Amino acid sequence: MRRIFRYVLQGFGWEVGAQAARAALEEAADRLGEPAPPEKSARDLAREARLREKAERKRRGAEAREAKRRDKAVERELAALKKRIGDD
Repeated sequence: MRRIFRYVLQGFGWEVGAQAARAALEEAADRLGEPAPPEKSARDLAREARLREKAERKRRGAEAREAKRRDKAVERELAALKKRIGDD
């Protein structure tokens, strides 16, 4: 009987201790807030700039190809209409 009581008491102590530790950790996290992001090096900034430039060139190229495709489609339709009108 004494052993059972001792185990129950120890279990209760562990639970109280765990709750106290969680509360302390949450309070410390609230006080500290989120850590500041690390400063980026000049090398990282230059790399990001190159990647942005590359993405912009890629986007402009895709837009130019799409515009050419649309122009060719319009020219084909115009040629087909001219041919139909000329046959009548």
